[in-house]
Amino acid sequence: MNHAAQYLMMHGALVVFAWILVQQAGLPVPGAPLLISIGSLANSGRIGFTSCLAAAVAGCLVADGLWYRVGLMGFANHVVSTTGNWKGRVLGFVTQHAAGALVPAKFVAGSNLASLLAGRAGLRTTRFLVFDGIASLLWAGGYITVGYFLGSQFLWTVTHALRPILVLLALTAVWALAAVLSRRSSRKSGRTLHVATLTLAAMFCCALPAASQSSGAGQASALSGSVPSGEATNEVLQLSLRDAIARGLKYNLGSIESGEDTRTARGERLLALSRLLPNVNAGVGENVQQISLSTFGLKLPGFPTVVGPYSYSSAGVSVSQTLFSLESIQRFRAARTAEEATQLSYQDILDAVTLTVGNAYLQVIAAHSRIEAHEAQVRNAQALYNQARDEVQAGTAPRIDVTRTEVQLHTEEYNLSVARNNFEISKLALGRAIGLPLGQQFELTDQLPYSDINPGSVDDALEMAYKTRGDFRAALHSEKAAALTLSAAKRERYPVAAMNGEYGDVGTTFNHSHGDFAVGVGVTVPIFTGGRIKGDITQAEAAFRQRRAEAENLRGQVDYDVRAAFLNLQAAKEQVAVAKQNVELANENLGRSKDRFTSGVTDSVEVVQAEQSLASANDQYITSLYNHNLDKLSLARALGVARTNYNQSLGGE
Repeated sequence: MNHAAQYLMMHGALVVFAWILVQQAGLPVPGAPLLISIGSLANSGRIGFTSCLAAAVAGCLVADGLWYRVGLMGFANHVVSTTGNWKGRVLGFVTQHAAGALVPAKFVAGSNLASLLAGRAGLRTTRFLVFDGIASLLWAGGYITVGYFLGSQFLWTVTHALRPILVLLALTAVWALAAVLSRRSSRKSGRTLHVATLTLAAMFCCALPAASQSSGAGQASALSGSVPSGEATNEVLQLSLRDAIARGLKYNLGSIESGEDTRTARGERLLALSRLLPNVNAGVGENVQQISLSTFGLKLPGFPTVVGPYSYSSAGVSVSQTLFSLESIQRFRAARTAEEATQLSYQDILDAVTLTVGNAYLQVIAAHSRIEAHEAQVRNAQALYNQARDEVQAGTAPRIDVTRTEVQLHTEEYNLSVARNNFEISKLALGRAIGLPLGQQFELTDQLPYSDINPGSVDDALEMAYKTRGDFRAALHSEKAAALTLSAAKRERYPVAAMNGEYGDVGTTFNHSHGDFAVGVGVTVPIFTGGRIKGDITQAEAAFRQRRAEAENLRGQVDYDVRAAFLNLQAAKEQVAVAKQNVELANENLGRSKDRFTSGVTDSVEVVQAEQSLASANDQYITSLYNHNLDKLSLARALGVARTNYNQSLGGE
C-alpha cells in the first residue's frame, strides 16, 4: 500500500486518467478506492486535488464518449432486443430518459450502458456532454471529497483492513484454479494439486503482511536534520555558538515542521470560527430550460406536451448565520486552546534544537581538543624515538628501546588520524543540524573553556521548570482543549438556532426582471441521532483521559529531568577537577621518566607507559569538560530556558 501511494504521488493525474478510463470503459477494476485514496493524499498536500479531479472527469468523458459513439452507430439495438420483458422495459425507460439517466447510472456502475443507450436514443452530443460531465464531476468529486475529509485515517485503514480481504480473494482464486485443473486430472493427482495449492496460499498469507510492513530503520531524527540554505562559498565561514544556534533555529527540520504544525492549528481555529460567523454568497446566472409535461403526468387539452426552451437571467445574494450553538462555541474554544498548545510545543522544540546544536558544537570543540592532545603525544613519541635511536647508535642503549619507541610513535600517529577523522565527522554533523550550504567550509570561533555556574536549589529549579517548560505547558493546554471538546460533544444535544436569507433579481433579461427574496429562521432540536452523540461523547472522554495522563506523565518527566541534570552537573564538576589533577600528575610523571631514561637509570618502557598515562589523562579531561558543558546546557533545557539562556550556561559570545 505504501508503494502504491508513492506511485500515485509521483505520477498523479496520469495514473488517475488511465485508471478511470479503463474502469469506465467496462473492465472490472474498482474506481472508488482509488479516488478516495487521491482525496486522502490531497489532504496531506502530497498530490494536487484539482488536477486529479480534472483527470478523473476527463477519463469518464472519454470512456463514456466511446460508448455514446457506439450507440449512435446502432450497435445497441441488439442489446435491447435480446433482453427479457422486465429488463426490456427498464432499458426502454432508460432510453426514453437518456439524459437524466446518466447521473444515477454513474453511481450504480451502469454509466457505460447509459451512454450506449443515450447514443441509441439520438441524444444531442452537446446535451450528452453536459449531463455526462455533471455526472462525472459529482461521481469523482464525491469520492475524492470523502477521501479528503477522511485524511490519513483512510490510508491507515486500507493498509490494515485490506490484508485479510486480499488473502481471502487469493484463497478463493487459487482454490477455484485447483478445482478446474483437478477435473482434468485423476483423483490422486487432484488431491496432490489441492495440497500444493493450499500450501502456496498459506505461504502467500504469511508473506503478505510481511511485505506490507514498512521499516523505519535508517530514518534520521528531525532534530538532527535540516534544510540546507544557499550555495557554498570558497571562503571559510567563521561560526560562533550564537550563529550556529541562530541558524539551527531557522533551518533545523524540527523547528520547521513544528512551525508548520502551528500554522495547521491556526487553520483549524479559523475553521471552527467560521461556523460562528455569517456566510455570504453572491451569484449571477443565465439559464436555459425545457420541460416535458408528460414526465409529470400532465395532459392538458390545448397545451403542448413540451414547454420551452425558454431562458431567464438571475442574480442574487444569500446569507446564512448560526444564531446560537453551544456546540460550535465550545469547539471554537477547544480549537483556540489547541492552537496555544501547539505554539507552546513549538517553543519547546526550539529549546530542543538549541540543545541539539549546542551539543554538536561542543562535540566539534572536544574533537579538536583531542587532535591537539594527540599531536602533542606524537611530538613526545617522536622525540623519545629520536633519543632512543641516537643512544643505540652511540652504543649506550639496547636495540629494543628503538623498536619499542617506534611502535609507540606509530600508535600515536594512528590515534591522531582517528581523531582528525572524528573531527571532520563532527563538523559534518554540526553543519547538517544547522542547515549550512552543502560543502561549506567553516571554523569555530568559540572554544568555551571551563566555567562554573550556580544553579540554585532543586526546589527553586522545579518551580521554575513547571512555569517555563514548553512541553509541560503544552500538555496542560492539550488537556484543557480535550475538556472543551468533551463539553462540545455533550452540547450536541442542545438546540441550534440558525437563519438564512436570499435576495435575487430574476427575469427574461436584467432589463425585464423583478426582485424576489426569502428569509427563514429556525431552531433544530436533536431528538434521535442513532447513538451518534453518545459515540462522540465516549470518544471525547477517552481523549480527555489520555491528555490528562500525558500531562501527569510530563509532570513526572520534568521532575526527573531537573533532578538528573543537577546530579549530572555536580558529578561533571567533580570529574573536571579530578581529571585536571590527573593531567598535571601525568605530565610530571612523564618529565621524570624522560629524565631517568636520559640518565640511563631506566629503559624506554617506563617512558612509554608514562606517555600512555598522559594520553589517557588528557582524554579524560577533554571528556569531562565536554560533559560539564553539556550538562549545563541540559539543565537549561530541563528548566525550559535553553534558547534564551544558553550564553549564560556555556559562556559563548
